[in-house]
This record gives sequence, C-alpha cells and structure tokens, in this order.
Amino acid sequence: MIEFGIFQVHWYGLLLVTGIVVGYWLTRSSWRRQGLPLKKLDELIIWLVVAGLLGARLLDVFIYEWWYFQKHLTEIFYIWQGGLAWHGSLLVGVIFLWWWSGREKFSFWQMLDTFAPGLALGQAVGRWGNYFNQELFGVPTSLPWGIPVAEINRPVEFIRANYFHPTFLYESIGLLLIAYLLWQVGKKIKIPGQTFAWYLVLTGLLRFVLEFLRVDEQNIFLGLRAGFWISGLTIILGLWYIHHQPNLKKVLKTAP
Repeated sequence: MIEFGIFQVHWYGLLLVTGIVVGYWLTRSSWRRQGLPLKKLDELIIWLVVAGLLGARLLDVFIYEWWYFQKHLTEIFYIWQGGLAWHGSLLVGVIFLWWWSGREKFSFWQMLDTFAPGLALGQAVGRWGNYFNQELFGVPTSLPWGIPVAEINRPVEFIRANYFHPTFLYESIGLLLIAYLLWQVGKKIKIPGQTFAWYLVLTGLLRFVLEFLRVDEQNIFLGLRAGFWISGLTIILGLWYIHHQPNLKKVLKTAP
C-alpha cells in the first residue's frame, strides 16, 4: 500500500488501473489500424471497464470462492483485496460489446479482434497485483526465482514452506508473448473473429497449464478445480470457431 497523507493507494488497484490504461493504449492502436472512429472507442471503454469489473467480481465470488464469501458476505464488495476472475470480466465484456456493436452498427467480430491484443497486454500488467496481495501463487519451490509468502497467506498444507512458484509471473510473461503474437498475426488475418479466437485458445492453454501449479482454494466440480473447467471451455470455444472458418494457413499465405 502507498500512503499520501490521509490517502491510501493499494498496489492491487494501482496495477489494475495501469493494466486498463496500457490495454486501452494498444486497443486504440488497433482501432486506428482498422480505420475505426476513435471517439467511439472513448465512449465505449468506460462502460466496458464497468461491465468487466462487475463480471470479474461475480465470477470470482460465485464460482471460484463461494465457499468463503457465503460466510463473509460483506467482503464481496472489498475488491481492493483482490478476487477478480478474468473469465468473468471477459464474459460480461463480450456480452456488452455484442449489444453495443448492434446498437452502433459495428461488426461484432471486428470489435473482438481489435480488443484481443490489448486484453492480453492489460492482463499481463494487472497480474502483478497478485504479487502484492500475496495470492494466486504456486506450489513450494527451491528455484532461485521463488517468492516469499507470509505465513498467514500460506495454505495449511504448506505452512512450513518459505518460497513458492510465482505463477502470476509465469502468466504475465506468457500474456506478453500472446499480446505480441496477436498484434503481429492480427495484421495478416483477414477473417473477422479469428484473432479473438486465437486469444481464447492461447490464454486458455496458458491458464490451464498453470492451474497444475496453483494452490489457492477454489470450488471443485467433478473432482477438478473451477479454473480447469473454465480454461478448458475457452480453449474449446476458440478452436470451434477456428475450425468452422477457412484454414488459417491459407489466409496467411494470401494476405498481402
């Protein structure tokens, strides 16, 4: 936490805002590249942020951590303590964008593509908020880049461990690479929706793999953590869309 006199700024909130700003910056470049009116983006982004935060909190509360919040209902509103599930933000944001695109007569799939690289970049920055909240870390490790975790934040089964895998760092690095790939490949893909579909596949795969390392408590469905199910669903949705479109290699070869 940073203190300025009577004012207090939580690192989690600061990094969340920073992620939104850098994501907006890259999305603005995408809109400019597509020849879309930047004024419309400025009108849209505020509502998307509100919708995204609402969806992120609701999914975390009711899918990931209802086991905790059902006993601490007032803490549902304490978003500065963490607890924002990205998939919830994505779901509600996409639904809102679908409604907005129809109202403004924009292509919904084109809109999704313009946001994909910025989403990945914003996530990469925002993930660092988990470090300052000491949450979403992985299993204990003796590797030199392991991070210390205060005893109060350690799972009971690892109470004697001192250093843990920085899964937030792994995800942040992976998301930076994904943002770069989507930005570069997005220049060549001509089929609306393909860039966003690859965003779903790549981010879903990244999160699915990291779920094997994470030790935070989650709701369990049919023996698997909620994160596995949700990440798997995003992978399937992305692959389904790609499969039902012309072959990506042909698109890249014929692109100027």
